[in-house]
Amino acid sequence: MRTISALLASVMALLPTALYAEALLPGFVIETVPAPINSPVFAVRGTLPGQPSYSQTVKYIDDGMRYIDPESGFFISPAGEMCFRTRPHYPTIYYDTYYRNWCVYPQSVERVEAGVGLTSNEVRLWCMHAYPQCVHTFYEIADSISAPTMDYRQERAALENLIYLMGGVVTPSRPFD
Repeated sequence: MRTISALLASVMALLPTALYAEALLPGFVIETVPAPINSPVFAVRGTLPGQPSYSQTVKYIDDGMRYIDPESGFFISPAGEMCFRTRPHYPTIYYDTYYRNWCVYPQSVERVEAGVGLTSNEVRLWCMHAYPQCVHTFYEIADSISAPTMDYRQERAALENLIYLMGGVVTPSRPFD
């Protein structure tokens, strides 16, 4: 009984400073280690015949983006989101020229489009109607994300394959975009 009251007293002593984020965490808090980036844990479905594996698909998408812009990139976050490291698009490109990580859960993507954008070939992922603002960065949300790439048709096919492997369902793309 004394140990419980002593523990309660020590926690109560930390409360006034905890409001200002000055308190140390008590020793009994359990911290979890996040999954690594591009972890194969998020591949919930098996590879279809004739399609690349989960790791090969992630690398292909990343290589396609880096070919156009060496500072950009693609990865799977420790939370299981597909993340694109890109520059902001017009009109914010004039004001914010730094790169951002835009992330989206594959289960919330409705379709993947491929085409020619303002400055280059690009792929665009659109959110489902049920999740209208599914793409996010640190302080912004959006209904789609576009990423410049080399061969946008093959990149679209790779993204559709990756979404399938990660448990999502996308509307099939038209064969000739």
